[in-house]
Order: sequence, then structure tokens, then C-alpha cells
Amino acid sequence: MAYITLANTNKIIFDSDLKGLDLEGQVYKMQIYFLSRYEESALLAIQELLKDPEKYFTTIYKPYKPKDTFSFVYEGKKPGYHKYSCCPMLNADYQNFPIPEEIKQKGLSAVVEFREWFKTVEHLLEKPDVFVMRLKAKYGIETNPQAINKDNSGNTAIKNETIEEIETRIDGLIKDAGRFYYANEKNKKILSRFSKWTFLAYKTEPIDGNETGFSDEEVRELLKEYDETYKRPLKSNLIEYYRLKFNPEIEMEGYFLEKLGFKGCGHCYRNDYEPKEIPSENDNENAKGLSDDLPF
Repeated sequence: MAYITLANTNKIIFDSDLKGLDLEGQVYKMQIYFLSRYEESALLAIQELLKDPEKYFTTIYKPYKPKDTFSFVYEGKKPGYHKYSCCPMLNADYQNFPIPEEIKQKGLSAVVEFREWFKTVEHLLEKPDVFVMRLKAKYGIETNPQAINKDNSGNTAIKNETIEEIETRIDGLIKDAGRFYYANEKNKKILSRFSKWTFLAYKTEPIDGNETGFSDEEVRELLKEYDETYKRPLKSNLIEYYRLKFNPEIEMEGYFLEKLGFKGCGHCYRNDYEPKEIPSENDNENAKGLSDDLPF
């Protein structure tokens, strides 16, 4: 048996053709009116993967291909799977650093060169002033690239919560979203037209079909608030709900993961490595939680 983080579970889902899926089932025990068909397909796909990984891999999934967008220092690596649910690498903090725009504008070769230089001075990030000085001396850039320090999705568990407690939180978010919808006429006009398509909040092109009487900027502002306050937390909690209900430890067969482009963790598959503790089925201390970076 092998273990992966929920972030990599999301990679499996979103490397598949969600628009072409025709999955049946319920996203939740009640209908959620503000989810788009794409969002519903993604949530149903996550349910299917957690319930029956073998079926999902053999009938739906396309092999994961590492992608390099040349936007971060560390990109394009194969995702890993782990032998032990208590492997420290599974629960390690995720850290990455964006490539400065001044470097990206110079082309791919400049990005590659910056990545190599960065690795030689990365230790100086503990002394930001020194790092900024080296960065300016080398590239003439005065701003320090914003470090991305996030908890790995294998270490963000909502510990010792029951399904009933998560259901209560989900129910509350649905009710609160309804109250926000009816809070005033502006909210009703914009959300009655665009509540399912909150991704428009993050686009810059003109909003097609905006007949709300409000400007595109006003629509985007409201949709962003709606998305960040209600929809994204709801989807996060729904996925956590599926995990607890169907596959708490996110267990999958290693040979399937290898076929899908994953690689075994060098730490826990090392010959001399012995885990200090292998949790029992009822131990939630190492349960895999949800990454805050939802891909939908």
C-alpha cells in the first residue's frame, strides 16, 4: 500500500478530462445551487478516486505529465508516493519561490540560469537583507521574490474531527451563502447570473453577457468575495468530507501510481529506514488534509 498527499490527489483529478466525464452521483446530501457543472464533475471525480482508486485509474485517469511553467524555481518534478503514512517527507512543509517577472521577460534561458543561481544563495533567505543585496548585485532587481511557504497538504489535517462536525460546517457555509445572496439587490442581480462562474473574478477580459447593470469591475469584486468567503471553503470541506468518508489515509497501490508517473519516496523506501510509528486505522494524527490551493 502507498500513500500520497491530497495535493497530489488533486493532480490526478485535474490531469483527467473533467469536461468529458459523465459521472453520476450526489456532490452532497442536498443540492448546492451555486456549483457549476465543471465543479460538480471535479467533486464527483474526487469521490470516485477515493472510493475506488483502481477503477478510477483504469477507466478515467490520464497519466500525469510533470509540467514546467517556468514560473517557479522548483517545477516539473514527478510527484511522489510514500510507503508509510508517517513518513516525514509526506508531512514536510512545501516551499517554492516565484521567478521574478524581470527574469521571465528575458526568456527561458534566463529562467534556467536564475534557477541555478538561486540554489547557490537560497540559504541567504534566512537573512533577507543579504539576499536582496546579492539579488540586486547579480540582476539589478531590488525586490525580494515573495517566498511561498505553505503547509504540505499531507500536514494540514483537520485532526480528530468527525464527519458530523464537517457536515455542520458545510451546512453552515451553504446557509451563509444563501444569506449573502439575498443580502441586497446588487448581490441578487450579480449572483443570479454568475454565481456558478466565479472564476470570472480572476479574468481580465470583458465579461460576456454582463446584463446586471453593474460594471465588470463591480461584478468581479463581488464574485471574488463570494468565491473566497463561501465557495472555496465549501469545496475544501466537501473534499475533506469525502476523504473521511471514503479513504481517510488516501491509500492507493504503489504499482498503479508508478504507471501513472509517480515515483517512490527516496526517504521511506530507503533500505535502512524504519518508521518510528505506523498509525493504526483509527489514528487520525497523520490524516491527510486539504491543500488551500484548490485547482478549481
